[in-house]
Amino acid sequence: MTSDEERSPANRDPQSPSVRRSLDYRLILEIVAAVLGLTTLAFLAFQTVIAREQAVEAANQTTGARLDGLYQQLLSYDQWRGENENKHINMLINQVSDLDSIKDPEEREQLYSIEVWFLDYFDYVYTTLPGLLRCVPGDGHLVIRGSRDESGTCDAWVAWSETIYESFQNPVTCQVLKDQKSLYEKKFVTAIRNSKACLV
Repeated sequence: MTSDEERSPANRDPQSPSVRRSLDYRLILEIVAAVLGLTTLAFLAFQTVIAREQAVEAANQTTGARLDGLYQQLLSYDQWRGENENKHINMLINQVSDLDSIKDPEEREQLYSIEVWFLDYFDYVYTTLPGLLRCVPGDGHLVIRGSRDESGTCDAWVAWSETIYESFQNPVTCQVLKDQKSLYEKKFVTAIRNSKACLV
């Protein structure tokens, strides 16, 4: 055997110190690589959990802000009705049961426009809420307090259902919906009809 062959790793004695050291280093490197790999995986998993929690929190904040925005529009409407310069139109909203009974065409048109805004607002609310609340029934029916469906429905949907229901008990609002129902979401009109708030 030549001296080169003797020095070849394949011909070295596996028990020799240099071979054992080489194997020990290799084993140590493999263990370190495995530990680093596991540490990296654990870190990535932890970062994924944090990112998911942050996404859920951001989504909840967005949902809360959008729900608040819907409610603020209703508060703005109530505030507008309470202002002195709107007292007359507010009286019409509360007292008139038929648009045709208003003799002044300008007042009739003004009340009609307000009712159309009201319909647009509630149609938008109705179609937006299923994306914000997980408890909206699949068929979108309104759930009123004291009804048999109330116990299985969240308070937020019950509260909005009652707001919509009470608003459509106004005969003028109902009249305008009857005239314009083809312009609104069919599911929305069906929910109003089935609630018996308004016979459309």
